[in-house]
Amino acid sequence: MTELTPQDSAPRIFKAGRFWTSNVFGAAVGGVGAVILMLVMTGIVVWLKPSRGNILFAAGLAFILALSALCFLPGNLVAGYPYQVAIEEGKGLRVCAPFKELFIPIADVRDVRRSVLQQGYIVRLSRRHRLLKSFVISPIFGEQAEPLVRAIEREIHLYSS
Repeated sequence: MTELTPQDSAPRIFKAGRFWTSNVFGAAVGGVGAVILMLVMTGIVVWLKPSRGNILFAAGLAFILALSALCFLPGNLVAGYPYQVAIEEGKGLRVCAPFKELFIPIADVRDVRRSVLQQGYIVRLSRRHRLLKSFVISPIFGEQAEPLVRAIEREIHLYSS
């Protein structure tokens, strides 16, 4: 029986550069701030003039904002642009995004493709993880973007063979 050494069992961690990390966190915090601002502004409009149209508009907007928040956090859409990915050999990927960490088994990773519409690479999943069907590895991810893509491709190849 062979024992695992600590370096065999440790996941390989690929971290994005500061620019990408601050961009991803800034977008998440900006989104939360925008939701709060829109709710406050809508509340002010309803409070100043509580007409039927304003109340219906406020209720519709609140519903859309709540649905959006549910899609991004419990629905895993926030993990579409990760700032860190850890590869656990033979097991899967641990994708880290603002306010969320998601484990994706390697069996659920279909392929990695260079994107035509978006810059970078798209890691497509064969099975949804709630609403997440793919995630993006942008060239702005930093110097670890290419090694991350190659490592994911290697894991897919090892799993499929």
